[in-house]
Amino acid sequence: MIEIWTILTPVLRLAFYPAVLLAIGGVLFTALMRRHLTEATAAYTKAVTGRAALAGFVVAALQVPVAAGNLGGDLASVTDGMMLTLVLETPTGSAAMASMAGFLLVLVVERCRLRPQNPARLAGPVLVVISLTLSGHATTGGAATAALLAVHLAGLGFWMGALLPLRAMSLDPQVHGGLQVLADAAAAFGRMAGWIIAMLVVAGVTYAALLLGSFSALLTTSYGNLLLVKIVLVGTLLALAAHNRWRLVPDIHEGRDGAARRLASSIGWETLAVLGILVATALMTSSVPFPS
Repeated sequence: MIEIWTILTPVLRLAFYPAVLLAIGGVLFTALMRRHLTEATAAYTKAVTGRAALAGFVVAALQVPVAAGNLGGDLASVTDGMMLTLVLETPTGSAAMASMAGFLLVLVVERCRLRPQNPARLAGPVLVVISLTLSGHATTGGAATAALLAVHLAGLGFWMGALLPLRAMSLDPQVHGGLQVLADAAAAFGRMAGWIIAMLVVAGVTYAALLLGSFSALLTTSYGNLLLVKIVLVGTLLALAAHNRWRLVPDIHEGRDGAARRLASSIGWETLAVLGILVATALMTSSVPFPS
């Protein structure tokens, strides 16, 4: 019989990761792309960031009672003070509290009228990233795996944080400044994405190598098989990004009919690829045995 915790744990993870990436990514996107965004796009991104931070705070808070229920083995443990205290004393509890504090900081700071490049805006995202290095697989290799995960999260967060605003600009260019503004923003993102891709590939491959320990584990373990699925999805994501940069963005610059809509559709497929990556990650960090 499947216990409820076997379902709840990966479900919470799956809800947690998009919230993390959108909250981190929204802050990074508006900071790095500030010169290419209209007030309407900046406001849209800020709203998405706030909602993601609120969702992340709630999910992080739920992780504590769910971990207590898993520890106690029954529903009564979810509200048991002793079990909750035990969880809070574990790395899982520390990570949940740190992420809650980080999301709360994002919510508070984003309500202030700060300039996009103000360093104070990074306090919340940095704390959220740190929280993910306090427990789980990131602790396997000590500081090395923690640093690699942080770099990976920052890069993927920026990418994820860019998708929804760019899609909104593509669906309704006039609200967000027109086709030329969309083309300039998409081109600027494409240039930055080249560096982001290099960073993601180097950090991701190194991180995976440290965790797996051998190439055979990639083929002979469930964890390695899920990692292969992630690699295929990342390859799909990169192919879509290349198509956007070298085909669709020039079409928008040239004013070709339907180019903006095609970009919106392509970004939608990119978003699905990212969600697939997050599903695999949620299973890898909650349901699949880690290679010994």
